[in-house]
Amino acid sequence: MKGRGDALGSALELIFPGRCLLCGEWLLFRGSHAGGRKASPPAPVCEECASLLVPIEDRCCARCGMPLFSEEGTCIRCRRTEYAFESNRSVFEYRAVPRTLIMQLKFGGRRRLARLFADFLARMLNDSYPGLPVVPVPPRPGRRSRDAIELIARRLERDHGIEILRLLRRIGGRQQKSLDFLERRDNLRGSIGPLRPTGKPQPREAVVLLDDVFTTGATADACAREILLLGCRKVFVITLAID
Repeated sequence: MKGRGDALGSALELIFPGRCLLCGEWLLFRGSHAGGRKASPPAPVCEECASLLVPIEDRCCARCGMPLFSEEGTCIRCRRTEYAFESNRSVFEYRAVPRTLIMQLKFGGRRRLARLFADFLARMLNDSYPGLPVVPVPPRPGRRSRDAIELIARRLERDHGIEILRLLRRIGGRQQKSLDFLERRDNLRGSIGPLRPTGKPQPREAVVLLDDVFTTGATADACAREILLLGCRKVFVITLAID
């Protein structure tokens, strides 16, 4: 019954896709961004508003991916911080339209946005890390709605043929919004571990860790350390946005 309900919902979305999340106009009359897949339900964003999702094209820090203004090579923060991962690359800056849509996906239940973001991520993965498997950052335990990163990972897997390795689990930790890097790192200590502690997966030369927003890098660092313990030699990070 669930599969039949999902199919009916998809059919209804194709026929009557609703309003654009950004401008409020009816998508039926303005057209919506569907990532080039006409047979699948479109994202709830019109083509005009989707054009406002502009990826980062400026010079960026070689470690964290933050756009640089006066610095060269790496930003001041990364010169003082040691990370277990090689580098982070973010698709967008966490402001304006990207921030609004990320918040809608994470907290507003707009699950169709996962397809839109997966399209952008797939392009970056294919350009920068072709052939590397992707490891999603695990969600906090007890989350009621399906995790945004897991929704995107499924789209990368289904729509773009990207290999997804679910290697990690999270077992605790408080909210991190008000914490700096060291406080976040201490808060995460012991809360992220292997999904299957009784057996190691086949070691990979390198993987790409996937998360939504890069803030201090503490979550990516904690996940990378666990992945390295599983036998991987290098961990790259890719995120939807950098704050």
